Amino acid sequence: MRPWLATLRDSALLGVAAGLLGVAALAIQLDVPWVPGPQPEVVAACGMDELPPSVEPEALPRVAVAELSRRVQDDPVVIVDARSGEAFLDGHIPGAISLPAADAASILASETLPIPIDRDIVTYCDGAPGGDAEYVGRLLDDALGCDRVRVLDGGFEAWVGAGAPVEGALQSG
Repeated sequence: MRPWLATLRDSALLGVAAGLLGVAALAIQLDVPWVPGPQPEVVAACGMDELPPSVEPEALPRVAVAELSRRVQDDPVVIVDARSGEAFLDGHIPGAISLPAADAASILASETLPIPIDRDIVTYCDGAPGGDAEYVGRLLDDALGCDRVRVLDGGFEAWVGAGAPVEGALQSG
């Protein structure tokens, strides 16, 4: 017999033997589940409303429109717009940096933003309490570790409603 033919025969016999041993092992141990059992319920990291009240993080401090308006003129403050890029282009607080909440985590993970940690940071969104401004503010607070992040109370709606200046397509006098 040729050597390659003997090798082929031995390989085939070995494969058949392994298959038979596998079937025999399954026949002996019948309690092996074919599908995994129920998984334990895991609370999603983003599901903060699902956490017990004692675990919910404290809201970031708020800053009123009047105070931010004064601070913009007197004291350097970094303003971060957490709304979409389109909303930012439509109108934003003068000098604000656009950091859309939908992209904030990936942007902060891959880029260095021009945000000095020695200045107060104010985030804002449309105005929904606990919305995008809170989310982006928490990301910035964690990324920069500066504990100087605040959220604009009432958001951009309150800013515009107070007649404060706006840059972009909605510019006001």
